[in-house]
Amino acid sequence: MTKSLFTFTLGIGYLILATFASLAETSSAVTQEYPEEYSQNYHQECKATAIAEGLPDIEAETLCNCTLREFQQKYTIDEFKDLNKRSETDTAASDALIEVGELCFEEILFE
Repeated sequence: MTKSLFTFTLGIGYLILATFASLAETSSAVTQEYPEEYSQNYHQECKATAIAEGLPDIEAETLCNCTLREFQQKYTIDEFKDLNKRSETDTAASDALIEVGELCFEEILFE
């Protein structure tokens, strides 16, 4: 990966992380299927952030669908909220969120 692409990937990761943190306060559930309103809000903010970072619409859509799917598979909504809250001060928690963004961004690069 080139330096500029790596920097762009990290930028997307950090911006998506900020989106996650802001959404983490909006809903609660105990299953891994996040509430519809939460998922819609997440998707809208994620896509807007990705497009603002320079991703074309279709890639932004793919990225946001992927990250939401990955988070739902890995974390209940409460776990996800806790991870977001901890990511403000805990590097390991922050890295866990960014890792998902990078994983999904790689899917776009290698499609």
